Amino acid sequence: MEDKKVLPPPRKNSGKSQKAQEQGAGGGGGSNGENEGGEAAPTSKSRKLAGIRPRISIEELRNVFKRQASVAQEEGDPIFDPMAKAQGSMKIVRGKTGVVYDERMAQHRCLWDQNYPECPERLLHTLERCKDLGLLNRCETLVSRAATEEELLKVHSIAHLGLLWSTMGETDTEKLEQLSSHFDSIYLHPSTYENSLLAAGSTLDLVDAVASGRLQNGFALVRPPGHHAMESELCGYCYLNNVALAVRHALEKHSLSRILIVDWDVHHGQASQYAFYSDPRVLYFSIHRYQQGSFWPHLRESNYNYVGEGTGQGFNFNVPLNKIGMRNEDYLAIFHQVLLPVAYEFNPELIIVSAGYDAAVGCPEGEMDVSSGFYSHLTSSLMTLAQGRVAVVFEGGYCLDSLAEGAAMTLSTLLGDSCPILLDPIKEPSSSLRETLLNLIYVQRPYWKCFQYQGSFSVREESNEAVKARHTPSLTFLGLNARPLRFPTREVHIVQSPELLERIKSKLLQLKLKERTRALPGGKLCLVYDEEMSRHRSLSGAEHPERPERTEQIWEYLKQYGIIERATVLKSRRATREEVELVHTKDHVDFMFNIGSLSQKELESLQDKYKSIYFHSMSNDAALLASGSLLQVVDSVCNNKISSGIGVVRPPGHHAERDHPHGFCFYNNVAVAARYALKQYGYQRVMILDWDVHHGNGIQHTFESDPHVLYISIHRYDQGLFFPSSEDANYDRVGTGAGEGYNVNIPWNKSGLGDAEYISAMLQVVLPIAYQYDPQLVLVSAGFDAARGDPLGGCRVTPECYGHMTRLLSSLAGGRIVLALEGGYNLNTISYCMTMCAKALLGDPLPMLDASLVPNKGAVQTINDVIRTQSQYWSALCFQVDLPVEDVLCQGFGGGPQAVESGASGSEASSCTSSPVSTPSTNSPPYISAPSSPGKSNAFRLTGPGRAAPMACGESETRICTSEMQVDSCTQFSVTAQPQDEANPSGKKKKIGTKNKTGSSPAGKALEAPPQIKEQCKKVRRRSERQEVPPNPERSNFPLTPTRPGRPRSDGALRAAAASVDMLKGPTAVISNEDYCNVCCVEYMQGPGIIKAIIERCKELKLLEKCTRLKPRPATEAEILAVHGEERLKAIPRGTRKCIYHPVDGDDILTAAGSTVELVQEIVSGKAQNGIAIIIPSGHLVSGSSTPPSGYLNNTAIAARYALDNLGLSRVLIVDWDGQHGIGTQHIFYSDPRVLVFSVLLHSSQDPEEGDKNKTGILEGHGYNFNVKLNCHVFQNEDYYSVFHQVLLPVAYEFSPELVIVSAGFELALHSENIHPGIYSHLTAMLMPIAQGRLAVVLEAGKCKEAMAEGVAATLRTLLDKPSEPMPMPLNDPSPEVKKAITEVMTAQKTNWDSIRYHAQTSLISYKPKVDSSPVIKPLKHPYSHHLQKLGESIPSPKYTVCLVYDDSMMEHFNYKDETHPERPERISCIYQRLQEFGVVGRCHRIKARKATVSDLESVHSSKHIKFMSSLMTKKPQELLSAENKLESIYLHRRTNNAALMAAGSLVAVVDSVMSGESQRGMAVVRPPGHHAERDNACGFCFYNNVAIAAKHAINTHGLQRVLILDWDVHHGNGIQQMFESDPQVLYISVHRYDNGKFFPASSEGNYNRVGTKEGKGYNVNIPWNKRGMGDGDYVATMVEVVLPIAYEFKPQLVLVAAGFDASVGDPLGGCSVTPECYGHMTKLLMCVAEGRVILALEGGYNLASISYCMTMCAKALLGDPLVPLAQNLTPCISAIETLTNVVSVHKKFWSALNLKNEALSPLGHISSSRRDTGGASPKLKCKTDNSVSQSPNKKFDDLDELTETLDRVKLVDTDKGVGASSDKVQGEESHNEEMEEDVVAEGGACGGSAGDNVNTFLLSELAAAEEMFAVIPATWCPHLEEVKPVPRNGLKTSSPCEECQDPTENWICLTCYKVLCGRFVNEHMMMHGLMEEHKMVLSFSDLSVWCYACDVYVHHQILHEAKRAAHLDKFGEDIPEFS
Repeated sequence: MEDKKVLPPPRKNSGKSQKAQEQGAGGGGGSNGENEGGEAAPTSKSRKLAGIRPRISIEELRNVFKRQASVAQEEGDPIFDPMAKAQGSMKIVRGKTGVVYDERMAQHRCLWDQNYPECPERLLHTLERCKDLGLLNRCETLVSRAATEEELLKVHSIAHLGLLWSTMGETDTEKLEQLSSHFDSIYLHPSTYENSLLAAGSTLDLVDAVASGRLQNGFALVRPPGHHAMESELCGYCYLNNVALAVRHALEKHSLSRILIVDWDVHHGQASQYAFYSDPRVLYFSIHRYQQGSFWPHLRESNYNYVGEGTGQGFNFNVPLNKIGMRNEDYLAIFHQVLLPVAYEFNPELIIVSAGYDAAVGCPEGEMDVSSGFYSHLTSSLMTLAQGRVAVVFEGGYCLDSLAEGAAMTLSTLLGDSCPILLDPIKEPSSSLRETLLNLIYVQRPYWKCFQYQGSFSVREESNEAVKARHTPSLTFLGLNARPLRFPTREVHIVQSPELLERIKSKLLQLKLKERTRALPGGKLCLVYDEEMSRHRSLSGAEHPERPERTEQIWEYLKQYGIIERATVLKSRRATREEVELVHTKDHVDFMFNIGSLSQKELESLQDKYKSIYFHSMSNDAALLASGSLLQVVDSVCNNKISSGIGVVRPPGHHAERDHPHGFCFYNNVAVAARYALKQYGYQRVMILDWDVHHGNGIQHTFESDPHVLYISIHRYDQGLFFPSSEDANYDRVGTGAGEGYNVNIPWNKSGLGDAEYISAMLQVVLPIAYQYDPQLVLVSAGFDAARGDPLGGCRVTPECYGHMTRLLSSLAGGRIVLALEGGYNLNTISYCMTMCAKALLGDPLPMLDASLVPNKGAVQTINDVIRTQSQYWSALCFQVDLPVEDVLCQGFGGGPQAVESGASGSEASSCTSSPVSTPSTNSPPYISAPSSPGKSNAFRLTGPGRAAPMACGESETRICTSEMQVDSCTQFSVTAQPQDEANPSGKKKKIGTKNKTGSSPAGKALEAPPQIKEQCKKVRRRSERQEVPPNPERSNFPLTPTRPGRPRSDGALRAAAASVDMLKGPTAVISNEDYCNVCCVEYMQGPGIIKAIIERCKELKLLEKCTRLKPRPATEAEILAVHGEERLKAIPRGTRKCIYHPVDGDDILTAAGSTVELVQEIVSGKAQNGIAIIIPSGHLVSGSSTPPSGYLNNTAIAARYALDNLGLSRVLIVDWDGQHGIGTQHIFYSDPRVLVFSVLLHSSQDPEEGDKNKTGILEGHGYNFNVKLNCHVFQNEDYYSVFHQVLLPVAYEFSPELVIVSAGFELALHSENIHPGIYSHLTAMLMPIAQGRLAVVLEAGKCKEAMAEGVAATLRTLLDKPSEPMPMPLNDPSPEVKKAITEVMTAQKTNWDSIRYHAQTSLISYKPKVDSSPVIKPLKHPYSHHLQKLGESIPSPKYTVCLVYDDSMMEHFNYKDETHPERPERISCIYQRLQEFGVVGRCHRIKARKATVSDLESVHSSKHIKFMSSLMTKKPQELLSAENKLESIYLHRRTNNAALMAAGSLVAVVDSVMSGESQRGMAVVRPPGHHAERDNACGFCFYNNVAIAAKHAINTHGLQRVLILDWDVHHGNGIQQMFESDPQVLYISVHRYDNGKFFPASSEGNYNRVGTKEGKGYNVNIPWNKRGMGDGDYVATMVEVVLPIAYEFKPQLVLVAAGFDASVGDPLGGCSVTPECYGHMTKLLMCVAEGRVILALEGGYNLASISYCMTMCAKALLGDPLVPLAQNLTPCISAIETLTNVVSVHKKFWSALNLKNEALSPLGHISSSRRDTGGASPKLKCKTDNSVSQSPNKKFDDLDELTETLDRVKLVDTDKGVGASSDKVQGEESHNEEMEEDVVAEGGACGGSAGDNVNTFLLSELAAAEEMFAVIPATWCPHLEEVKPVPRNGLKTSSPCEECQDPTENWICLTCYKVLCGRFVNEHMMMHGLMEEHKMVLSFSDLSVWCYACDVYVHHQILHEAKRAAHLDKFGEDIPEFS
């Protein structure tokens, strides 16, 4: 079914109105064919799209404008002004440029080598050149000062400063030289220390002045340089790192959060890189010569693949230049392709430039060819960013002339002078540079969304000539690996030949003469305007969009904001006929001059003949005045009187054709100006940029064959439907004849584009082409109808963006840029836009654009199309090359570009997705990354080259090669083969059903890498050999090409949900052979009157009234022979059997079998949803050939076979929960993989071995038979629940059956008085989500009719979707025998089912329970020995199944500033619309929404918070903005409180409806969401905590004792957790993304170890995902393995679901891939508890299509509709397994349902197993006493048996034989792997982990031989050993205190960074360090053990020997034995 478009209802005050659709400058449409009179339209071009839409009339245009101008607003309601940022900057003018220098810095010189490159003349010569040009006089000079020690210690160590200080005043030259030789490229002078302090202090002051706003920008002319100076090492002429010190100062003093360092020195500033390598607040960008590492400083980390580490990943950019002679075009490409796109996405607050000029022409060290004037261009482009706050710091440069000239050009640009015209033309970037940038883009695009313009390919695909260019990155290092003992100190300079020096001198002279900045006497800007132009107006009224007020208001704004005072105002003039005839035909000019003589009526008649034109008698005069005035500006600029100019003119001109007016235009003003400049000034190259939203068809047609004019147009096209509706506006129109390639169209194909798209077009297309074209004049057709709020444009460009575009253009043509007003029809908007452009030309600072500036998908496609088309003409466009998706570097890179939004504007929509921008401010929303981490893609995270983090769920893993691994396996880029095991030696994926058998789900195959990749991988080696390769639990049927995590899945992901519109709950069928002879029951061992008793009980409970009764029938021979042999058929009696009591027609045996088949046929055909066959005799004991006494035919098997063979099914699940083993069914399907038989049995009537766990099937049916043998004397309901939760449901979801048949025996109550008949209701309910609800229950044997009747009634109640029976609280924990049975089955089946192998209870698979010699349980001989429990006689049946609440008033809360904010009103309206489409609304009980009362709110919120919310209604917009800035991820509206009250109150109303019995279940479609809202604060889009309020209301008002809250929103519900963490009445379970604490809300509160406090311990369950990409398999595993077991044990009376759908597929914030149908399944599973009282409340979810389908699927589940089946082979991914295992390891102490090992429970507490419903008592936590295992390391062993039992559970190790040697006396023959019985609990290791937490950590200190034994079983290998770094040269100091808290008691050392921090029992600093820095390996200073956080295990390996040895030496003063 196709998606219907969801139209949200209109809302008040949204700022939205009915915009003119597809309107152009004249309203859009318009035919270019014949006009109304039948005459040909006056156009010179044929139009293929002509006639698509009718011409729009002037009247229609007027109506469009009226609608826009008169949007009704509620009185007093504030309207957000999108011009606020522009308005706020209007009074901000350009500040002063500062300079700081001190000639004392020239004292520092080399005393022993006068030719040393770093000499005082560098500074002196530069100062002299700046003075010659008069630059220093124009600057504000700062007084130099020395840096203080406190300032220096922020970057450098005390030892470093001490070394420098020791040289002060030292006169011994030999000593200084000797000391200098210890450092690379260093000389020391007696004044070095003082000069270095001066340089550092001066830099600090300059940066401080710029950051504070006292200066606009500045230049620190200081030496010695600094960017090579490291924390404790002098290096590369540098002593103190001036830039690093300044950055650190700015971060701390000015609280900046984003600083950009641009280091264009030719040498890599490695020290600056080191200083901020893990800091996401600093983006370090270095452009340096590298030459594969052979150029100084010869470091690997100077290469492109070093991208940062930890939270700083993605914030380090290295551009390594691998050849000499790089030119301007190379550096320009770096800026356009990488630096500027990243900078706009990063949005820095300050820019600091490490300005080395050693890449300039003539420098002997750099050997590059960058012209001195080009540094002006680089500086100018940076000044556009960060509000112009740019601080330049002098670094290198060793050719004195080029150094001085480059620095002077930089300072001149900082002063606002125009950039010089470059001497040499810009050519194609070098191939080497192209490779470098593509390499860099390849490694950085996982972190930055701006890299959208390179496609992807797989290295396995064969390339051919038809395939476009591809590039495969590679790594080469030719640098030095060894550090010399001494470094040279003399003759280090490079000698250049005389010929070369002469050439350099000549070139520098030319550059000095040509490349000069311009400071013109007339000023920077001239303006022209004339009121006479206003005389042109519409005769029909003043409402026409193109009206006189356009120019009048612009001029008024220019005057108001002081622009006119600062500019030169030119006198206007009219153009002459000769001038306009430069473009237009004589006939057209004559026509225009004749207009003034026409009457008004004639004018009105005439205008209808033209497209979007009105005439006035003064139209020609105004048009001449517009053209002539623009020529005045051109004259002033071209005569070099003034730098730039603006023509505030109208009517506009760019649509005017040569021979007729068009689109409001009469004379083509800009075209006339261009022709005039060519003719009058002899120019050869004029560039026209037309950014009007409408294509300038007139300009294009004028110059399309003229190579002297480059025309670039950025406009809306909409596939040719947007005005002027011509294919000429498409990207493939490149010009004709000599002008081919000089016409560039950038056509947007949708509305809503904004800053991101326009800036991207500028950087990717406009500027590269413009620089290569090298225009002599730039003309801008400055239409502002793409601006926000324009009634015709429909776009979202801000005024500040127009300012940025103007500033970027101003570096062209020597600053000669002229803007001419074109379109733009919102008066305020165009006035701000033009004023912002004027300020840009005046050099004023521009407001920063929004962060995360990334274009949307449509714009990316357009730009790619343009580049592909234009690249044949412009060689600068050479970077559109495909890059591999695989990790070809074996370092975790690859995967393709990140997904971008396809919505209105990437500048807004893409802010909803993760971006590598860290904005640690209080108001950063959750869709901007958390303060502690950059929000980059977390799927590919590097801590440096060679380290790859696991990929996201659903992706294959790229492994790094080891010496043990084949190269092929290391390069399995998309698929890693499944590990082979004993049971499956072929390694093939087990087949499931016929579909798999025929190959529909083939197993994945490892792919061999290409030879070049193999060779690359051979170079990568781990530091150790793997002892074993852990199995890869990722599914093997992955797609061959991995996709980037976060890339939205296709619409197909929602197709299944959309197709379920007609899937409604069908009837429940009942078939019974009531006429069965009661006397004959004896023959079949069945009690008399069973069926009658069952039917009567069902009638008594009124269950049969709504059932469909089917007529029983006998089975056919064919149906029987499909299972049984002919002998069996012949043995069945035929005819009518007579009985003395009752005649029976037909044969009972055949009728039982046939009726079962009839029931299955009805269900599979869809006539019935489910049903039950109440028939006897039963037959599950009957096999194909055996003849047991209880029956002749296997009814279940016959029905299953019939469904397979006749109804086309391929997967049937048979669940046999009868106490007796259904051995017959097992035998029949023992080799059939189409049937999964799952038996839960208490005993076997024939052979005890038949029900053995190891009977798993044979041949293709191997693994498809499950026997769970409950060998216990007394069992209870919870035992069966555990079997279903832990085994049956995971396997069933992986198997994905199409039909479920239950062989249902109902006599469990005979075996235990603890069994309640309601158990059958729950067992049935757990099966109903599977197989689309197709469930057939078949009655099996039984003698006790009372038990059978109660069981059938309970089952039928659930099939009918009626409320289930309240179950009693559990009397005891699940029995040990049952836990043992589950463990055994899991062990037996682990090789067959991934859902078992990768289970939350994974440790059970290798767990060996104690041997139990208890006897096999037999049926009780006296079934009535105890009282049988019965169902309640009158379970209330609610009037309504589901209640629903929704109200439009909740849409009143919206974002003033950003209508596309993720949490927007349309979220609930689209959900409600979808519910209506699916008919859900009509099936629900609509309850009236209401506001929450104060008492409701006060139950969870403080009065202060309530008061604050109430005050919003009276606040002004500025006050709202100020208030929201103080909150976390919040926007405010005056109606916010009203909407929030309505959301909370509506949910309370639903609770009342459900708890009063009016409704069974409920659903609240409410917003704003609530689960982040805290007691005192709003947070994360949330204001009142809706679900928390509802829970408290249920407890306080309805007297509930136990409420379960399940929060499946992708973000942790921090607010709910905080409100209930100490409350045992509320069990809070949250399933959310955590990403190791980096995902919003970025708090450790969301981790799995936060279990609650005080009385609430154990009642807080966090399930934190640490990756993106989690999907159905992960969530289903969570539900059945963790959530349901805990929920069943808790026995809630109400379930509240915080139903956020931001984990759904396609959500822009969540990054997960849960399908709508999976949410339906989770909802259905929850309906098994709380008697089905489940209420869903909407929380998050920001993809409108996804959330509408998700909520609809949940609603259908609540209504009892069948669910869309989930994908087959559904299993969790590795990361999910790790999370679930951690959760189980923590919560098994509190919840016995998770404690399947039957371990001793933690003294922290255990949820009482003897809880009861006691009227109002809340469940309490108490410690369970268990004397079998010690709870404390100090406990004495009082009992030899107890000691022996404990020793049986640990491994004893002979230390003399080394770690890992087994003690034969204890372990015998068991292998090492089998001996590792238990995993260390998650809290162990450095986290802490008490001795009582796990027996494995118990130290046997009481034993005589304790010193020779230990009980901790360390792993001999773990995958994180490679992270262990070499021990520091100064060794380890085990007495060191914690570096955070200085506590000396219990400390650990990190083996990655060697920080010393305290363990869990102190302040947990090491645990937090491991979490935040992702450093996993730590060593204990107490016992020298090593713990791995990621593996949760102690580790002993040879790699660790070095660190242990160093610690041992320090601790004990002696060495330790060699590793063994």
